[in-house]
Amino acid sequence: MKLLHTGDLHLGKTLHDASLIEDQGVMLGQLARELGEDDYAALVIAGDVYDRAVPPAEAVALFSGFLARVRKERPDVDIFVIPGNHDSAQRLSFADAILGEQRIHIVGDPERSFSPIILSKGGDRLAFFLLPFLAAGTLSPGGDALRSGPEATTFTDEREPSRAGAPEFDFDGPGTSAGGTSRVLATQAELAAEAARRFDEVLSSPDLEGIPSVLVAHLFAAGGAESSSERIFVGSAERVPPALFSRFSYVALGHLHRPQRVTGRMRYPGSPLAYAFDEAADRKCFLKVEIDCRDKGFPVTVTEIPTVPFRAVTRLSGAFADFHSGSAHDARAADWLEITLTDATLVTNPIGLLRAKFPYLLSVRQGALGEAREAGGSAGPGEAGDGTGQTRDPVSDFCRFEEMLYGAVDPAKRELFAELLKECADEA
Repeated sequence: MKLLHTGDLHLGKTLHDASLIEDQGVMLGQLARELGEDDYAALVIAGDVYDRAVPPAEAVALFSGFLARVRKERPDVDIFVIPGNHDSAQRLSFADAILGEQRIHIVGDPERSFSPIILSKGGDRLAFFLLPFLAAGTLSPGGDALRSGPEATTFTDEREPSRAGAPEFDFDGPGTSAGGTSRVLATQAELAAEAARRFDEVLSSPDLEGIPSVLVAHLFAAGGAESSSERIFVGSAERVPPALFSRFSYVALGHLHRPQRVTGRMRYPGSPLAYAFDEAADRKCFLKVEIDCRDKGFPVTVTEIPTVPFRAVTRLSGAFADFHSGSAHDARAADWLEITLTDATLVTNPIGLLRAKFPYLLSVRQGALGEAREAGGSAGPGEAGDGTGQTRDPVSDFCRFEEMLYGAVDPAKRELFAELLKECADEA
């Protein structure tokens, strides 16, 4: 059975305040066309559909049009979607029950993650589990999800859904620790461990015996390589051990923007477009995943399908005169550009002088002097100011944490945090 795996679309994202909506529309067109190039059974979108919890209207319209196009052109393809840490789970899963009848499966509630969706095609069967980004407190230890037993939804080639019950499971009680007191699972490592425990119970069900399984999740697998366009947090508690989900035949991950193999059965496709200048040289792709459902070991073959950007994200360097009066870089005039000037003296207003020739120039760095002049202001949440992914400050980290938990930053809380931070610095 063949799947097309992508994620981290970040619809509505800007690059140095420049809208990428046209670029993203072209990318979604490539994704829709690829679904018609092979006998795909499913499209998997592993989180961060949008760039923020309240996406701009044009981003919502873009995704809505994409779903409508795929449903019209490929009515036999199931679509599996989860919210990532940038999305609002409640908003993304609006009308999920109705969409599910159209074989567009969106799971925003983690407690629904442990009920498999069984996809049947050409005599093969595949069990999908959709695990959205786990915010603090969204799962309880020994939670309620399995008390009444998981219920699997089955979809066949004839597109007639049926319900198949599974055995009941019982636990000592939800949300309790060894001492009988309630506790909150706050870190990604704790939440993932609890999810893995529940998945192990479900995967042991006789109803799933002999059926390969796919987990769709949005998380930071330990050992993964990050980039500056992600919301990255300090510390190992937010890293998830890959071994937790080793029972799945394939784990379709989202969150990290560079395509990478975590294990032979666990992959990130990366973002389909470059969303920061330090990703300029990265390959961007979708993943074609082929699972042999008839071999007892369920072997998996993964092939990268390169994406072609509408407008490339490019870094160039050279003397100011090379760009202003020379022609060596003219072929990149239609790219999103970051230029590093190597002149020994400061060039005044370089963006203003170069924009006539390079209309999509977003940033000029005066490399020899260690200075930068950027169009569009300072970097936003999740984007390091120097483009390396290493520059950050406590206030920015606080804002990222607030966005992860609540989808937005309360200005009063940010101001209070900054004041307290200043008091600590003064005392030190």
